[in-house]
Amino acid sequence: MHIGKRIGKTILQIIRADPVLVAALLAAVVSAFFVPPSLDYIHYIDLRVLCLLLSLMLVVAGLQRCGLFDFFIAFLLKLVDNTRSLAAVLIGLCFFSSMWITNDVALLTFVPLAVLVLSQIEQQRLLIPVLVLQTIAANLGSMLTPLGNPQNLYLYALANMQTGQFLRIMALPTGLSFILLIMAVCGVKREPLVLPVK
Repeated sequence: MHIGKRIGKTILQIIRADPVLVAALLAAVVSAFFVPPSLDYIHYIDLRVLCLLLSLMLVVAGLQRCGLFDFFIAFLLKLVDNTRSLAAVLIGLCFFSSMWITNDVALLTFVPLAVLVLSQIEQQRLLIPVLVLQTIAANLGSMLTPLGNPQNLYLYALANMQTGQFLRIMALPTGLSFILLIMAVCGVKREPLVLPVK
C-alpha cells in the first residue's frame, strides 16, 4: 500500500513537472492502436528535418549568449514613447523574429522581456493583451518561412520546394495577418511611458 502511494506521488510529480511530455506520450500510445507498432516506425523519423532544427536552435542559443538580442531590444526600446508603440514593438518582435528563429524560441525570448518591461513601468494591466497578441504574432509570423516552425520545415522538405516558391505561397496570408495584428494593436490605449520614481 505504501509503495502504491509512493508510485502515485511520483507519477503526479512527473505530470506536474512536464505536462506537455506526458500529453505527447499519451497521444503516442493512443495512436499506436490506430497504426500498430512495426519496423515501419523507423521510416517516420526525418533525420534531415531534425538536424536542421537542432542547427537552428544551436545558432539561436549562440546569438542569445553573445547578447545580440539584448542589444537589439535595447535599441528598439529607445524608439518608443507611449504604451501603444511599446506594445507594437513587443508584438512586432515576436512576429518578425519568429520567421527566422521559430515561433517557440521567439516567445521564449520576448515574453519574459514583455513581462519585465511592463512590470517596471507599472503597466501590468497590459500584460494579458500584450502576451496574447505576442503568442498570436509568433504563430502568424512563423508561417512565412520554412524555418518559422517545425511544420513548415517538414512540409518544405517533403514537397522539395525552392525557398522563393515557399515565400511566394505564404506571403499573402502572412501579410493579411500582419494587417489584422496592426488593427489589434490599435486597440491598446495610448498613454505616455512614465518610469516610476525609486
